Amino acid sequence: MNTRRGHAPVNDNQIRKKQIGECTLFQADAFLLMPTLGEVACIITDPPYNSKTHKGARSAKSLRASLIAFDSLTGEQFVEFCVNAIVQARRWVVMSCAWQHAALLEAAGVPLVRLGIWHKPNGAPQFTGDRPGTGWEAIAILHREGRKRWNGGGHHAVWVCNVEHGAHPTQKPLKLVTDWVAKFTEPGETILDPFMGSGTTGVACLKLGRKFVGIEKRPDYFELACRRIEEAQAHGALLAPTGS
Repeated sequence: MNTRRGHAPVNDNQIRKKQIGECTLFQADAFLLMPTLGEVACIITDPPYNSKTHKGARSAKSLRASLIAFDSLTGEQFVEFCVNAIVQARRWVVMSCAWQHAALLEAAGVPLVRLGIWHKPNGAPQFTGDRPGTGWEAIAILHREGRKRWNGGGHHAVWVCNVEHGAHPTQKPLKLVTDWVAKFTEPGETILDPFMGSGTTGVACLKLGRKFVGIEKRPDYFELACRRIEEAQAHGALLAPTGS
């Protein structure tokens, strides 16, 4: 077992699987499990950022200590993930990422179709006050060579959405991820999130009638994702028509 300071214990050899309706959830290392899963329609995810971004994550209540206690990805690991994701996804790979990571993709020959942004109107200010704040995150939109289609028409690759705070320190807003699922995927398709976190992509897939496969390495976040997706599944069942 691998125990890191500030981290929940992680067993690198452990794989747990849980089925919730059309959602298949794994507690596992994404780099090890992804090659065993076969093709999916699309990948929508929020991989760990680089170490600089993780160290700089602060809030008004925690100016000294980073809010992020899980491992970052090196540039080499990020490019490796993207290369593998392009092979595995028949269509789109959409992910929020550190802009420094996104800048590596074209030089590495990864087919970056568009670099978008998530503009955060209520994003954290620059607490030091000695320089402008950021207020946005990069969105890398990838696709293997070949015909492309999406449901967004002429929509720009710019999403304006407030930050939401949840039990996961980097939890993405459900509104944001739901729009990605709606614009880049079709009903009935299988969507993979290799860095599932709190399960937001899975909740969005349930909401819009997509099949979902999620992977999360940390057991505490895996349990969090299971709870959120189970709640979404139960809520959907309550709203479903019962017939005459």
